[in-house]
Amino acid sequence: MITPVPDKNMVLIQNSDRFSHYLLQNDTGSGHLLVYNVLPGLQFFYSDLHLSHFAFHLKHIGEHLIVLHCHNGNSEWNRMSATDSGVFEENGLMLLDHFPDDREFQYPLHCYHGIAVVISTTNLSPELVKMFEMVGVHLVSLIQKMKSLRLPFALRPDDHTSHVFSELYHLPKNIRFPYFKIKTLELLLFLSRLDSEQHYENTLLIPNAYQKKMTFLREFLRENMDEHYTLDDLAKRAEMSSTQMKKYFKLSYGTSIYSYLKTYRMKIAVQLLADENASVSSVAAKVGYTNSSKFAHAFKEFTGCTPKEYRNKHIR
Repeated sequence: MITPVPDKNMVLIQNSDRFSHYLLQNDTGSGHLLVYNVLPGLQFFYSDLHLSHFAFHLKHIGEHLIVLHCHNGNSEWNRMSATDSGVFEENGLMLLDHFPDDREFQYPLHCYHGIAVVISTTNLSPELVKMFEMVGVHLVSLIQKMKSLRLPFALRPDDHTSHVFSELYHLPKNIRFPYFKIKTLELLLFLSRLDSEQHYENTLLIPNAYQKKMTFLREFLRENMDEHYTLDDLAKRAEMSSTQMKKYFKLSYGTSIYSYLKTYRMKIAVQLLADENASVSSVAAKVGYTNSSKFAHAFKEFTGCTPKEYRNKHIR
């Protein structure tokens, strides 16, 4: 089991044997953490955070397999060792064997909405084991298989993983606990399809020197999103070949450099449009678009509506 430890910034406001609700607050914003104890050895953590950083304190009892999903926003935690750091983007899926404890998490977009499914590998519920045996999945063997993947292990988003998690963000309260069991079954059936690391690229395969270059490159793109650089320009700044740069950037962040930058620009544009005093053209310029029509087209591709339509829907 994993239990958050309340402190001055994380206040327990509701608590029972099966459910806990924590209010998170600091000088950068606030958020909510919901913990569902579904079965002995099975927990669901819901995070809905609107702050730029937060330090969690967690109590771990036993060993765990954790499946982490990011619905929107992103999360980062600082490197403490060569195998203990993370960058977690929207729609990403990650396998962990522990939460980075007593660590400050960063939320560059001032937003993180995600779910963690926690399975205790040392306190498995007989009901949970039996549930999987009924569909031909040997839970203990599957957990051992997952732990052999050199965790943390990042899975690139696809339609199937999105489907597994999408319904979990909109569950009516009266069916949550039985539905958690169904979704856990579906999730681990999906994970049982993982044959080897040949099919899923692991960020830990990136040499340490290149990990640092990718972090530099990502921060450079964010800080200069209003500028336009060729791949050769970026490769020179990162002091590597463009081929290596493209390879390791995609391995690190699951997408190409330009695709990553376009998505980041649109996420920032969404935030900037919350200021009703900011014109659409000024928002476009801040995220690197000199042509308002091209910005509106890109924004509509990302959100499904134009900047003006988005502002009318979300600002009252």
